[in-house]
Amino acid sequence: KGRIFDRPREVLARRKDETSFPAEIAISAFQMDGEWYAAGNVRDITRRKQDEQELKRLANTDALTGIYNRRRFLELAGQEVARARRYGGPLTMLMLDLDHFKAVNDNYGHKAGDLVLQSMVRVCRQVLREVDIFGRVGGEEFMALLPETGLEGARNVAERLRAAVAAESPSVDGTQISCTTSVGVAALEPDMSLEKLMKAVDEALYQAKEAGRNRA
Repeated sequence: KGRIFDRPREVLARRKDETSFPAEIAISAFQMDGEWYAAGNVRDITRRKQDEQELKRLANTDALTGIYNRRRFLELAGQEVARARRYGGPLTMLMLDLDHFKAVNDNYGHKAGDLVLQSMVRVCRQVLREVDIFGRVGGEEFMALLPETGLEGARNVAERLRAAVAAESPSVDGTQISCTTSVGVAALEPDMSLEKLMKAVDEALYQAKEAGRNRA
């Protein structure tokens, strides 16, 4: 009698051809001529689910490069820091900053600058693992969090990233543009918060730039 479900429910439905699709099902009971009946409807919500996923993607990723934006990166980084502190596993952070990037925009235009950033992200993703968390945290500043990686291993990754970026020369309207990056490396220490880890890696990046740039 009355509503059979307290509210519409989302289920995975199956077509006659055995393919599946997300559906919303609602069933209620009603009385007619002294008899109770159930009436229900099943609605295909594939498009709605696709729209929800797209909105989630837009909220979590940087529009230009397709990697995590600052908000999502910090959210995931906070979770990894909490996990590392709880279980005692190693965790390191890298901070990358493209050297003299303003000169690229000034000399070649912002379109060229965008292409350089996209190229840099592409080569970095080839070096980083799937479990590593990579995000754009500023205009030409990027951070990578390396779970289960100690300081020495992180330094090796930082050097590989530096070399990969330096070897890349994206072409913009027939002009090859080379760019280098400086990389800071810091390891999570006992009782260190995410904020302190970020401060430590920022200081390491500053030292790399002061030492001449294009180094980790």
